Amino acid sequence: MKRFTTVLAGAMVLVTANVVAVLSGPTAAAAAPTVSAASTTTLTSSGRTAVSYSGLMNGESFQQDGITTFNGWQYTAFWDETGYANISRRQSATGAWQNVRLTDYRTTSTDSHNVICIGISPQDGSIHLAFDMHSDRLKYRRSGTGLATSPAGANWSAASFGAVQNSLAGTAMATVTYPQFFAAPDGTLQMAIRTGVSGNGDEVLYEYNSGSWSYVGEFIDGTSFDNNPYLFGIEYDREGLLHATWTVRETSNGSTNHDLFYAYSRDKGRSWRNNAGTVVATAGSNPLDSNATDLRVWPNSQNRGLMNQESQVVDAAGVVHVLQSHLQANTPSITDFNTARNTAVLVHYWRDKASKVWNQRYLGYTEGLSRGDIAVDSSDNLYIVSGHSGTNVLQIATASKASGWSDWTVRNRSAANYMSDPLIDHNLLKSQNVLSIFAPRRGGSVIEVQNWNTGGR
Repeated sequence: MKRFTTVLAGAMVLVTANVVAVLSGPTAAAAAPTVSAASTTTLTSSGRTAVSYSGLMNGESFQQDGITTFNGWQYTAFWDETGYANISRRQSATGAWQNVRLTDYRTTSTDSHNVICIGISPQDGSIHLAFDMHSDRLKYRRSGTGLATSPAGANWSAASFGAVQNSLAGTAMATVTYPQFFAAPDGTLQMAIRTGVSGNGDEVLYEYNSGSWSYVGEFIDGTSFDNNPYLFGIEYDREGLLHATWTVRETSNGSTNHDLFYAYSRDKGRSWRNNAGTVVATAGSNPLDSNATDLRVWPNSQNRGLMNQESQVVDAAGVVHVLQSHLQANTPSITDFNTARNTAVLVHYWRDKASKVWNQRYLGYTEGLSRGDIAVDSSDNLYIVSGHSGTNVLQIATASKASGWSDWTVRNRSAANYMSDPLIDHNLLKSQNVLSIFAPRRGGSVIEVQNWNTGGR
């Protein structure tokens, strides 16, 4: 049975919430990790240049993943100017890029939603690509097995990738957006994807095992309430808990984004629990209500310039971190979304695993219509890489676990050369403490991958 709830205008009292000090800018605390430039390579000089929604088809925050490391090799993907998907790899994030151009499918889109997402199956080493869809039919393809588990001896060519498919598990997927791949600790690869459209959609879950996909079911229901959930992220922790956070949009207008919602699963997305740990939903038969009161962990009303789909990461201790951006507290609401974004600031939310208390810290950094990425190193220090749609500056900020992530410090600001959303290689930072950033240059044709050594403690 579905639980029908009413969205209040941010006037909800939460007993599991803790507001911490608001920061107006970087602090001088010494514990925050440092970064030092290691290398910058040009992935391509022929990236797709069309701009829409203030961004490019290469480099958007909802690319999970747009750049990733597996078994000592780094993988990334991009659209070239002629409309072909390219997938590239290199060894140890320092070698020369090896590129495959997939010329059997050509996009005609100039929509920045139509990104390329990469998933890698730890079970059989297959590489999965989902791409080129914005409320459109699925486009998906995968490689043969072993391509990522035995990369040195593999045939890295277009012939290693199968044909484009428009369905999974025999399910027609005619109206989908935002594919997101993620792997469980036992090696099971899964994909979440939105069905429906902005302001009226659901989240569904698929699972890859033994060379084929199966349908787990719808796990967040938005269409029953004429809204849609936008995931900040969906990711496993080391213990095998699957964490999902999202905001809800009531219409296609970004100004109707509101609130932070959270749920987690102990059984790979079959059943779902609220913040208190109570089972409240089952995928397929009784999905999570997108705007349920018992899933709302931080109130934030409409007209606050809240950007959907910024970023989420889970650290080694099981702490869930969410990067949002919206207007600061005690400032007037603004109904025009673009205007609100001019003064919206980055905000760090995190859930203490033991107490289940959610915390909030304003960081004071602005980004216009762009979105940032939050990631964690092997010591659970945090890194935020963010661009700015107005200044075209790329910024790196860090905070230490030792400080309780209170010592946010800007460690680098670039010249005015970049646009769209930067993407962090989360696996490389967690495993080797190397901050690797997919960074499209202004104009879109040149895409860099920057590597930074980190001084985390």
